[in-house]
Amino acid sequence: MHIKNTWYVAAEPGEVTGGRLVARTILNEPVVIGRTESGKLMALQDRCPHRFMPLSLGRMIGEHLRCAYHGACFDAGGACVTVPGQDLPPQNARVRSYPLVERHGYIWIWMGDPALSADLGSIPGFLFRSDHPEWDGGYGHFESIQAGFRLINDNLIDVTHAEFVHPESFGCEQLRQYRNPVPGDEFVAGRMTYTSGAREITYRMRSLAVSEDAPFYRWMVTQGLKRDSFPQPIDFDMQVDWAAPSFTSFVLNARPAGVPVELGFKVCNMHAVTPESETSSHYFYRSVKDFGDADLTTRFMAGVGAIFSQDQPLLEAQQLRVGAQDLFEQRPISFAGDMLQLKARRMLKDLEEAESAPAR
Repeated sequence: MHIKNTWYVAAEPGEVTGGRLVARTILNEPVVIGRTESGKLMALQDRCPHRFMPLSLGRMIGEHLRCAYHGACFDAGGACVTVPGQDLPPQNARVRSYPLVERHGYIWIWMGDPALSADLGSIPGFLFRSDHPEWDGGYGHFESIQAGFRLINDNLIDVTHAEFVHPESFGCEQLRQYRNPVPGDEFVAGRMTYTSGAREITYRMRSLAVSEDAPFYRWMVTQGLKRDSFPQPIDFDMQVDWAAPSFTSFVLNARPAGVPVELGFKVCNMHAVTPESETSSHYFYRSVKDFGDADLTTRFMAGVGAIFSQDQPLLEAQQLRVGAQDLFEQRPISFAGDMLQLKARRMLKDLEEAESAPAR
């Protein structure tokens, strides 16, 4: 089951420039996304009502999307406005349209009741760094990753896997702090604190005077100081924000040991997971930093893409073993570090039940 009355990332803005169309299945529904000549965004059901040809095989003509098969044109509201060779199109010739909005450097789509789409509250504010002028970085996404969004959520919330999946980068022994969370909204050295609300979770951890390990954080300090290496001890923080149904932000702050937090070098990795089906997803990420030049940004994004790609084969292999049935319906055992993943899943279940409850 998917939550429909919420905003999901549908595309990167660059995907629909120059009249290009994006075909994407979202929540099991085929959708075509484009931008008209005047710059207006449109998202339609990707199926012409005449002979069910995918509209994504057509092209944008001015303010309309023209079907590639018989040339019928549709406006942004989904109505067929012209059919070549006849005076008027059939009155029932239309397809479903979907609300779209641009925010935080992404194009967002509302798959549920259009009357509820004016509420933008489900777009997480913590993604603001995506297009903030003081941060630079780049886009990336995994199209149709063969893993359901809940498994990807679990993976993103649980940082302990990084010690074993990403040992040459994000992974380090210090992330074991995650296994013993305590309530709180402050950074505490050697501990992980967390807060939660109705549909969001935030946790924080801090490590001081780390003399070895933590390779990515040491890379941040080295690059931020414009040095070839930095073998001295470092301090680093991590703050992770998660919001239902499937958004996560990691803010990393690394600096030489003893240097004030305000003078640290920062990286933010943002993840937006849009369900394609029950067992597949579109995984968008945006990684930015507040230091370095354009050349560093290019190398930074190449490295980020390689790191995130390490998760893909594991998640897809996990999905194959889990199958069509939800993981937690199969009674897996839990470790000490699973508390926040379970909390997030309960939030999702509450939102799903609230949406499916009959109107009173």
